[in-house]
Formats: sequence, C-alpha cells, structure tokens
Amino acid sequence: MSDQRAVVVDGVSKDFGAHRVLDDLSLRLEPGSFTALLGASGSGKSTLLRILAGLDEEFEGRVVVPPRVSVAFQEPRLLPWASVLDNVVLGLDKRARPLGAQTLAEVGLAEKSGAWPLTLSGGQAQRASLARALVREPELLLLDEPFGALDALTRRSMHQLTLDLWRAHAPTVLLVTHDVEEALRLADRVVVLQGGVIGFDAEVPEDRGLRMEKPAVLHLRRELYGALGVDVVTA
Repeated sequence: MSDQRAVVVDGVSKDFGAHRVLDDLSLRLEPGSFTALLGASGSGKSTLLRILAGLDEEFEGRVVVPPRVSVAFQEPRLLPWASVLDNVVLGLDKRARPLGAQTLAEVGLAEKSGAWPLTLSGGQAQRASLARALVREPELLLLDEPFGALDALTRRSMHQLTLDLWRAHAPTVLLVTHDVEEALRLADRVVVLQGGVIGFDAEVPEDRGLRMEKPAVLHLRRELYGALGVDVVTA
C-alpha cells in the first residue's frame, strides 16, 4: 500500500532554454505525510509542483504519483459566472453535487453554496478553492502558496482548517511556500530547493501547537533561514 501511494521523484531534470531549473532531483513523499517545499524565487518549486500535478510533461527522469491528485493555487481561480457550489464540482458529474455541498460544509461555507464568487471574502474564496480540491478525494494534495495573499488572522485560520482537513482526509500534502513560519507550523518535513536540487531536508520535531517555541524548532528555524540565505538576526 505504501509503495502504491507514495510520491516518487527520481532523477528529474527540467530546462527552460539554456537554464536548468531542476537538476537530477530525487524526492520521496510517504503516504499521508505533510511536506513543506521552500526556496528562493526561481529555485524550481512551482516547476516541480506543475510536474507532479501533470501540468508539465516535458522533463527528464521519472515521476510516480497516486491516481487522484488535486491542486489549490495562490489565486482561488473561481469562475465568477458560476455559483460557489458549481465551482467546487466543476468538471464532475451531477452525482458529485451532494459531496460538493458536504465539502463546503466542512470548510465552513455551507450557507455560501449558491453565492457568486465575487461576494466572497479572500479567506472564503480560498476555502472554496480548498473544497474544490478536496471534493475529488485526492491522495496527493498540492498547495501552491494558497495563503500568501491573505491577512495574518485569516492565514492562521486557514492554517488550522488545512490541518483539520488533512487529519480528516489523510492525503499526502506538498505545500509550496516562501514562509518559514508557515512551513514550521504545518509540516512534518521541510525541504529547501537550491538551484534545482535539494539543499536542505529535515523532519520537523515536536507536536503541532507546542512546537514554535521549542529549542529544537528554533534551531531548525535558524537552519532554514540559513539555507534560504537570510540573516536570521533580521528574520
């Protein structure tokens, strides 16, 4: 079962013209794990995510993903002329509508199923985007900086919702983020891409909810900022 649902990236390289974005990259994500992928702009994070999502098939190497993969992007990408529920079940048959309504209830939007996307707040729109990803019951959930445009309080609320949904549905999660604090709050494991290769890879110690002030996590935080080339004194 583990081998069937694991995500495997084996010797993957990707070029854009003369620029190599991914360079013989290998990575394995165990089923049900939550991994945060960090790196400077241009390090290959979004390129790897697109490859895992099946949106980019022009690469060298081998990628193995489970059959059901969903993506939630930084922008909710909701169709303004369709209701929230219609956006959630977009591309699915009519039998998916009850599950779509149930998933909207899970993300706290049951009363918004018939609303137009333009009437939603930023946090509500991201909840709808997350519901659209979850209604497909993914074994691999790819999150491409989905909280970056939210205010601090809404972002913390979305963090907790994401953890609750991950625990309930148990997909393998890969979160692409620039935010070290976000990565440490959410993930079991943090990986840093540097020039198309893995420059840093570590498990996150301590239980969630208790970890942010623990010495081991503070040490890991310093290491992460160092791997990202940031002066930890000013971080």
